[in-house]
Amino acid sequence: MVVASGTNSFAKEMTIRKRMGNIFNKRVEDFPSLRDYNDYLEEVEDMTVNLVEGIDVPAIEAKVARYQKENAEQIMNAQARKAEEFAAALAASKGQPVQTDVDMISEISDHVPT
Repeated sequence: MVVASGTNSFAKEMTIRKRMGNIFNKRVEDFPSLRDYNDYLEEVEDMTVNLVEGIDVPAIEAKVARYQKENAEQIMNAQARKAEEFAAALAASKGQPVQTDVDMISEISDHVPT
């Protein structure tokens, strides 16, 4: 027997966790101490659980929006870093050398007629 409501709550939680992870994407090296990093993770987890449970949603959404606005550049840099790491891991798993932005620009310019 399949329980649809359980599946929906799981999907809701995964959607919220993915969204929060894309916004609050700092790493341990972004903090002066492990304690500061753990405090950051705990705060993000508290907000995530509250969103999943529907607790204080307007206030949390406002806090998320404010954080997103104040940290837009850091968020984009972290997402780019994650994409580069994924591309490197994918290339490594296929036994191919990693192609950098410089390599791609060079390759494109080789094919542009002069």
